[in-house]
Amino acid sequence: MVFRSARKIAGRFPPAAAAARDIRIAMLPRGNAKREGFNPSEPLVIAGMFRTANGLGQAARLGIQAFKQQGYNPVAVDLSGTLNQIDGHSEDTLQQMPAASSGTLVLHTNAPETRTALQALGLRRWHNWRIIGYWAWELSEPPKEWLSIAEHLDEIWTPSRFVTEAFRPFIDIPIRTVALPVRAPELTADDAPVRFDTGPLRCLVMADGRSSFHRKNVLSAVRIYRNAFSQKDDTSLTIKLRNVTEYPEFSRDLTEAVRGDDSITIIDESLSDDSRWNLIASHHVMLSAHRSEGFGLHLAEAMSIGRVAMATGWSGNMEFMNAENSVPLPYQLEAVKDPYGVYKAPKGSIWAKVDEDASIEAIRQLNKDRGSAGRIGQAAADYISANLDGAGYVSALNS
Repeated sequence: MVFRSARKIAGRFPPAAAAARDIRIAMLPRGNAKREGFNPSEPLVIAGMFRTANGLGQAARLGIQAFKQQGYNPVAVDLSGTLNQIDGHSEDTLQQMPAASSGTLVLHTNAPETRTALQALGLRRWHNWRIIGYWAWELSEPPKEWLSIAEHLDEIWTPSRFVTEAFRPFIDIPIRTVALPVRAPELTADDAPVRFDTGPLRCLVMADGRSSFHRKNVLSAVRIYRNAFSQKDDTSLTIKLRNVTEYPEFSRDLTEAVRGDDSITIIDESLSDDSRWNLIASHHVMLSAHRSEGFGLHLAEAMSIGRVAMATGWSGNMEFMNAENSVPLPYQLEAVKDPYGVYKAPKGSIWAKVDEDASIEAIRQLNKDRGSAGRIGQAAADYISANLDGAGYVSALNS
């Protein structure tokens, strides 16, 4: 997810306000690279947007669950209000930042919110906290303004090797790949995933406008579906979105793209975790024509309950996708350009353009061979259960 940094818009502040901001930044802690390992006598804090229904919020919730499942007693500190992104609730017990001079903080925000978060948490230079930033990014090079923000951290955790390798040439603090833990929920008989051997093929696309609808490439996914099937095929596509009204140009393009096809349903709202899981379970395929992903949590979640992830075979989702447990789609690399103006990428950045013709054939074949689809779904569930279990959090914490 991409946000404009405070540094980039500083020129718009009155001189006095800019000076005050610079003083606050100067008082923030600096990573000293000496706080390594975990001291169990000190607090372990997970700070993030626990009451926000986006990927960053879900990452914070998954992080706290992972530590609890591994026998730790972390403190959950909510930053949703601080970052003006409250659109849900948290089942975790939320607490205040501990009044301790030392401890370990895992901060689930992206770089541009780091300084604001540290100020809100009350951390200053004289504190002796091990500060870990859990950062995601979707391209092969980070924005330049992120590099100075890393000075406030002792280390960075990323959800995939793709992100780690993007940061490593530019940031000289430790960077560890710590994949997000994904646990399949216990679904009731009424909510059990739909079977592959019966009923029409049901496809699902998920995207948040603040993460760039163009990066998520929703319109390409619509074209793939519509060119693969006619309404006589008795298939369906659900497009689950957030924040569509903030991007009227995309909304108009999407309306035109789906016009005349009654098999397509659009949902534009935030869902509870239970409702989101039920939505995923009610579909056979999670379709993603994305141009790039830092991880692709929605794909991993779909795989965890035996759904087929059919997605562009490039970037962070290849941390857990392969030809046996999913359907990676072919692509070509191209220069980054977002016509909706959401995605601000470093000059020279590249991302993927999915091969729509090959994708059309792949989804048609999946519909014809439901037995193969079922086997892929089972391989997906087995892989996620065995490999995204949260053990990496403990290993990284004690490194």
